[in-house]
This record gives sequence, C-alpha cells and structure tokens, in this order.
Amino acid sequence: MAASSAVVVSHRAAPQPPPPRAAAPRPARRGTSASARPQGRARPAPARRAAAAKAARTALALLPPVTTKRASRAALMAGRVSVTRQAGGFGESSTYVTARPVSQSTACAGKREAVWPSGPIPSSTASKRSGGADSAWEAAAAAPPPAAAAATSTTLPIVEVRSPQDFDDLCVRASATPPPVGGPVILDLYADWCGPCKQLTPKLEALVTAAGGTVRLAKVNVDNLPEIAQALQVASLPTVMLLHGGKIVDSFKGVLPDDKVKEFVDKAVALAGGPDASGPKALEEAAALLEGGDIPAAAAKYAEICALPELAAAAKAGLALCALQDDQLSAAQDLVADLTKNHAADLEAPPVRKAIAAVALAVDAPEGGRPVSELRLALEADRDDHAARYELAQRLLVSGEQADAIDELLLIVRRDKAWSDGAARLLLLKVFDALGSGHELTKKGRRRLSNFLNI
Repeated sequence: MAASSAVVVSHRAAPQPPPPRAAAPRPARRGTSASARPQGRARPAPARRAAAAKAARTALALLPPVTTKRASRAALMAGRVSVTRQAGGFGESSTYVTARPVSQSTACAGKREAVWPSGPIPSSTASKRSGGADSAWEAAAAAPPPAAAAATSTTLPIVEVRSPQDFDDLCVRASATPPPVGGPVILDLYADWCGPCKQLTPKLEALVTAAGGTVRLAKVNVDNLPEIAQALQVASLPTVMLLHGGKIVDSFKGVLPDDKVKEFVDKAVALAGGPDASGPKALEEAAALLEGGDIPAAAAKYAEICALPELAAAAKAGLALCALQDDQLSAAQDLVADLTKNHAADLEAPPVRKAIAAVALAVDAPEGGRPVSELRLALEADRDDHAARYELAQRLLVSGEQADAIDELLLIVRRDKAWSDGAARLLLLKVFDALGSGHELTKKGRRRLSNFLNI
C-alpha cells in the first residue's frame, strides 16, 4: 500500500571483515599484575548471539516463500544496518545492529519455506484431549497458576515485544493458534524517535481495543530488537504487518488515512472469524452449551479458555458448574479451592461467585431426611413449622426447583425473619449468588426479600 509518510531505513553494504586477530599472548609471568596483561576485544555474550540468531530465524519463517538474489540476501543478513532519520529534519545516521543474527548460509537460501526454526508448533493442550468432561477438569487442575503463566506470556490484546522469546510466543505462535487463545496478530514496528509512528500507534491501539480481544497488537521497538527488523526486511518506519497462520498475509508502510487503517484491522478481525471469536464471546458460548446440557462440550470450551490468564477464573468457575451438573461434587470442590487459592482477586466476579455459591449449596444439601411428600404433609398440619419448610426448600434446591424453593424461604422470612439466626435469609442469598445477578428469579426474589425485611 502507498504510504503518506514514513521514515526510511537504508541497508548499507557489508563492511570488509577486520584483519585477523593477533595470537593470544602468553600467560603473564609470575609477579605481573592483572591490569598490565593485554586484554582481548570484548565480544557479545554467547547467549545474546544465540537469542539474536533464533529471533532472526523465527522472523524469516514468517515471510512468504519467495525467490531472492543470493547476493542481496547476503548483504542484508551479514551487513550492518544504518538508519537515516528523515522525518522532522533529523538527517542523523546511527548503526544499531551489534550481533550477526543468522549465518550467511541460512540467509542466502534461494527459496525460503515458511518453516519454524525449532520444529512444528505444538497444538494447544485442550485440542489434544478427548473432549470429555473429566479430561477437561484434569486439564484445569494441571494448569499453572495465573501468575506463573503471565510470567512467560500474556494474551492481552495489546502487548510490547521486549525479547526474541516474546516475539516467538506473542507473535509467531499466537498467530498460528486458533481463537480465542490465539488469532491474527498485527505487528507494529516502530521507534521512539519516529514521528509518524507516534501518529499511527494510538490509532491501531484504539481499533484493536474496540475489537474486544479478537485480534492482538504486538509492538516492536526496532532499536531494541534490530535482528527482528532486519530479518523482516523493514525498510521504513512505521511498518505494520498482519500475521495469520504463522505467515505474513498483509502489510503497509507509513501513516495511512484512518479509513484505510480501520480496513486493515477489520481484515484481521475477519480472519479471526469475526467479532464472536474473542475470549468473552467464547465464555458465553461455553455457558450456553452448559445450559443446554452438553456438559462435555462446555467443559472442553472452558478448559481451552483457561489458557487466557485474564479469563482463567471465570473459566474454572464454569468447569466447577460442569462438574456439579455431572454429579462430580469432589471435582467441583477442588476447582473452588483452586479459585480461592490462585484467583483471590476475582472471587467477587459474578461468574466466580455463582460457582462458589452453587458448590456451597451442594455441599450443604441434606443427606437422608424426610421425602418431599412427607414434608408437605407436615406443613399442612402446621404452617408455622419453619424447620420443615426450610428442609423442604433444601430438597427443592437439590432437585433443581429453584423457584419453589425461593417461595418457601421467602415465606419463612415473611413470618419470622429472625428464625434460626436468619437461616432462611442467608440461604436465599446463596441461591441468588448461585443463579447470578442477571437471572429473573434473582431479580424478583431480591425485591421481595427487601420488602419483607423492611416490613
């Protein structure tokens, strides 16, 4: 696409190699001070060189298979890169590549295939499982705490790439992973001194935020990661690339008109499957599956969403509800214990409160006792037998008759709100939490409870 403004990045021919280094001096004689010994020229740390090489190979794998001239590729990958700052009248040059990213033999391949340097990308844990509810609960139990997961990667819609490993995880692998855990990635290559970059990046951030997590914006400062910019053949700034399926599928340079920038982001959203491919939408789909009785499908969906740190608590809460519906109370209790331990900041979130309350109700459900028919006969004989009415409400909750159970508990509050230290009111609050604040029974029940308490 044609750019309205850009900062040119020019690639100079490789300088001549330095003359061979002189042989290392002999060890100093005994009595010679360490400061007086000849010192060799400092070299980049091996770890830094290895990281740069890996980042360059990963970036090269993103490019579509093309035929290139061997000489120009050698000059690109083996030479140094000079940046001519033409925006804003800078006119200043600086060289920012200090380590050779890849070997010449790798860079000069005549036809490059889009192959991962470290082997094929493994599929997600959830996709490998059989899809049963039990395996989904096991996957959630085996998942690392959110703090550990966030230490190595993040699934936030806007991220800053700070290392070659970040580029591999947040850009390459994420673009090859299906939504909602992965999806298309918009790569924004910029520099702090680049004026047009400061105009474009806020526009991209606003559009990606409006997409609701369907796509990701990954920002790369070329001054901090020159090996990636070099391998991607960045010739001007800003440069924006669209990654999908582990490949670059579109790009533009410079600052485009707002409608063109939006069109570019909309293309990324379409590649992700539309606005419904975001994490929150996936949670809604999982909840609909659970409500429809498809427990294995709902559990598999929730287990997949557990990979998103910002939605892990809601996903594990959904898994707890799946376990309850499948009569796996111990599994539901384990998931609630995990929520309490690893997601303390999310305990007041509505989905989490709903799951915790539902499990608490199941744990408090009476075992044995009188059948429903006998309890109704007892209430016909004595309408003020609150103990029998409370037990009847518990039985109705176990059988899934929440509306009738709420009516019985409200009747106790109406006649004696202080009975058994307000046990009926406390149980009602648990029921409302278990149903969720948006449920119609919760809305009506809370209004009636408020009226009875104020009488």
